[in-house]
Amino acid sequence: MTNFDWTLGGQPGVVSAPNDDVAIVGKRAADMAKTLTKHWHPHLKPLFDEMDESEAAFWKFTCSTPWGMPEWPNEPRVTVIGDAAHSMTPAGGLGANTGRLLREAGGYEPGITAAYEKEMRIYGSSAVHKSYSIAVDVFGIQVDESSPTV
Repeated sequence: MTNFDWTLGGQPGVVSAPNDDVAIVGKRAADMAKTLTKHWHPHLKPLFDEMDESEAAFWKFTCSTPWGMPEWPNEPRVTVIGDAAHSMTPAGGLGANTGRLLREAGGYEPGITAAYEKEMRIYGSSAVHKSYSIAVDVFGIQVDESSPTV
């Protein structure tokens, strides 16, 4: 038997989580996928009907706006990285640079987090824009001024 992973995605509002629970795992998540696909072509049904229900998960993804990252006050010994700084759609994440700034500096030094944040806003905003563009092209997802902010 061959096992593989798959993802079922949809535009906001197409799939509503029961009780607005946005982190459902196991049988409940598997049942959601089976319900959503119950009228799909019979050749595709085994993907859902024979899945390992213990590995099923439903998550609501949120992302930064495609207009870039805001500036926040710098805390000299603390910064944010990856999705903590700029959450992205699952259509183009680039990963965090954990520990990079400390390694490059050989440890803590004054101004290191401010310099990192300044650089990160540039490439982070670019990565968010790229991810958003892919999400629009592939999934038809739209984020605009009327989209809810979380």
